[in-house]
Amino acid sequence: MSEFDVMVDTPGPEDQISVMICESSQVQLRILRQAVEEAGYRVQTARSAETVMEMLQVMPVDILLTGIEVGTMTGLEACWALKANPRTESVHTIIITASGQESRLEESLDAGAYDFIRKPVNMTELRARLRAATRLVRMQKQFRRLAETDALTGIANRRALMQCLETTTVQARSRGTQVAVVMLDLDHFKRVNDTHGHAVGDRVLVETVRAVQTCLPGRERLGRLGGEEFIVVLPDATPEFAAIMAERIRQKVEAQQIVNNMGEAVPVTASIGVAISTNEDGHDTPDALLLAADNALYHAKESGRNRVVFADAVMRGARRAAG
Repeated sequence: MSEFDVMVDTPGPEDQISVMICESSQVQLRILRQAVEEAGYRVQTARSAETVMEMLQVMPVDILLTGIEVGTMTGLEACWALKANPRTESVHTIIITASGQESRLEESLDAGAYDFIRKPVNMTELRARLRAATRLVRMQKQFRRLAETDALTGIANRRALMQCLETTTVQARSRGTQVAVVMLDLDHFKRVNDTHGHAVGDRVLVETVRAVQTCLPGRERLGRLGGEEFIVVLPDATPEFAAIMAERIRQKVEAQQIVNNMGEAVPVTASIGVAISTNEDGHDTPDALLLAADNALYHAKESGRNRVVFADAVMRGARRAAG
């Protein structure tokens, strides 16, 4: 068995909980892995805390089951590191303590572990503690979904959207690719609310989200920035792809056939601003992309609405005006 041993996930429901087991003993690791798999969990394994930290950067898990002495970095140090990182702070850690390590139980809990189990591991007790951990993990996931979801439309809210954009720009920077931001704002939306009522306005927002979602076939992320303003994050995008997607979204929004309670048509269009990262210092941050897309959106509104404007086109126009 290698230092870095990843088990192939067994197909199962989407809410199946994943467990990473970190144990320096090959025999103990095999026993624990078998017991956890038989309990219905997806399992990944590692032989050291250092390997755990590497693996969690690319394959997040729900529960970490780890010993204390597991490499140069101890299991307790791994706990501290997990809690200090927003991407891994929700990992539910269970410490396995060997005989004579009882004095470190308090230290384990202080380090951020949620629970502990003593060696030799009783498999009945292990399964019971995993079930308890599963209940907490699922509850936390539900709270997180509620905290990151727009209540009306069911898509990502501003908080989740900013987290997504932050992660996407960091990944793009490391890969040398680009990120595009498509910002759309519904035209004359206040008029819709004033003329047809807020219930119809809410329906327009919901139907617009559905229309936009039909344009997103892959890893694109749609979120509601606020009010009638939405953002689509396009990972690994080229300017050509961003332009095609933005125009497709504009057409889909315009093609909607929404009627009020009297059967009257409610016309809906959107103005769209597009910005794409340049891989230059200061020009590929979430704030820079949002500002550039917002400026482009402003020019789309000013130039007649129901159109797509690219941020680089705005900059070229500004340079021509200045020169």
